[in-house]
Amino acid sequence: MDTLYSFRRCPYAIRARMAIFKAGIACQIHEVSLRNKPQALLDISPKATVPVLHCADGRVIEQSLEIMQWALAQHDPDAWLKSCDQPDNLQLLSINDGVFKHWLDRYKYFERYP
Repeated sequence: MDTLYSFRRCPYAIRARMAIFKAGIACQIHEVSLRNKPQALLDISPKATVPVLHCADGRVIEQSLEIMQWALAQHDPDAWLKSCDQPDNLQLLSINDGVFKHWLDRYKYFERYP
């Protein structure tokens, strides 16, 4: 069975879980304590950030957008993949994964970014 390493409040883990749920894929979700990451996660993903999907076939997918694409490629009942190709949606994804992520990290990890 596929295993998703996740953290409940991470927006990127949330979108990965959302796509897996929408696609109707049975997946074991392993809630990660960010202060005490499981060795199994560290073994498959040296960067050890969430989300990380460990597929039953041994493949490891470490980016939320790639996890979404993987899930929706299997079953996409609302044509989310098709809508991702629309220019407005591509721009929104770019902002979310670029500028927004930059400032989100500085807000969440203010100790690292004075």
